[in-house]
Amino acid sequence: MAHNITTSRPWWFWVITIAFLLWSLIGCSMYLAERLLPEESYVENFGQAMAGLRGITPVWATAGYAVGVWFGLAGVISLMLRKPVAVPLFFASLIGAVVGFMPYFYDSRFKAVLTGADYGFMIFIFAECLFILWFARKMLKPAPATAAGEQFS
Repeated sequence: MAHNITTSRPWWFWVITIAFLLWSLIGCSMYLAERLLPEESYVENFGQAMAGLRGITPVWATAGYAVGVWFGLAGVISLMLRKPVAVPLFFASLIGAVVGFMPYFYDSRFKAVLTGADYGFMIFIFAECLFILWFARKMLKPAPATAAGEQFS
């Protein structure tokens, strides 16, 4: 007797991945705003103090930011398609976030501008990166087939 093995995704998989897709799109749009907004528009939206940090951010930190958001977007799309490449993409995104945030912790010019809320937001982003990495590993790990054919355990 053949067993039916389903690969359908439960509703909560879609809720989580769609939420992360929207989060990733916001991150990518913020990266594009950071890189492409003219100075006067940037000052209007983010303030003079934040605009001043734009010119002193090291290239490697900007590269980390880019890796963080774009690899995160690629990772969530890969996860939605159940592609194993999602896990290394999310790991690269986590490393990118850490690298992108480094100047905020050691450069006094950044420390003078950033608030506790900014640092709290960085901690939230780090936690989000850890969660999605864990979630992708769990969702992409082969599950043993059950009598009911349930894929997710």
